Amino acid sequence: MRCTADEIDSIHSVNTPVPDLAPADRDQMFALYETYYEAVDRKGFERDLAEKDAVVTIRHKRKIIGFSTYLVRPQTIGGETIHYLFSGDTILHSARWGDPVLLRGFFHAAGTAKASVGGRLFWFSIIGGHRTFRILPNFFREFVPAIDGANPAGLQAIRDKIAAARYGSYFDPSTGLIDFGPSQGHLRREWADVEETAVRNRFAAFFLRANPSYLRGVELACLAEFELGNLKRYGAASFAEGLNDGG
Repeated sequence: MRCTADEIDSIHSVNTPVPDLAPADRDQMFALYETYYEAVDRKGFERDLAEKDAVVTIRHKRKIIGFSTYLVRPQTIGGETIHYLFSGDTILHSARWGDPVLLRGFFHAAGTAKASVGGRLFWFSIIGGHRTFRILPNFFREFVPAIDGANPAGLQAIRDKIAAARYGSYFDPSTGLIDFGPSQGHLRREWADVEETAVRNRFAAFFLRANPSYLRGVELACLAEFELGNLKRYGAASFAEGLNDGG
């Protein structure tokens, strides 16, 4: 377990295997999640959590103010076995939006995972909010769906293979969207604010065009490779630390 502390206000990130989470941790995580998401319940939250390998938690002193769950799995693509890191439930207290502490913990965890699999590792995510989508253009050089529409065929094929394997007919490769019908959890309208942000931010505008039904829980399937050459400076630094710690 790795912990990095901010001496100013005692904020730190911890990467914890899911079985090691204390009951109080789970209670805090769900309470935080339910504050920002609707169409969620504790049973579904626990079911999703049970599938994951670990969780990056952000703590202010002892209180959890953010977290991101994830798993790492293999996938065979055209005779090659790659691995993908799939992000699950992710949230950060609104008072900390803009603070990079959760992203630093996430990229560090990805670096550790990359070291452990010893081959190609991709970030596969299904995204229902513009803030998470904006991680892609802000931290990666190449990803799908691409903002300019020039989707690299190799990346798109990998994304489609993973999405189809995980979600079957719920996934539409022509749009990249995963539509479960009834929402399985989506941002509350008061926290989504994509329409307002899209006026001044082209990445939010792209997300809104790509996933106009986000408010009923439709998710956009996205993919980027975790590789130092594909990461911009801020993500690369934490990722490199994770690679070194996991090597």
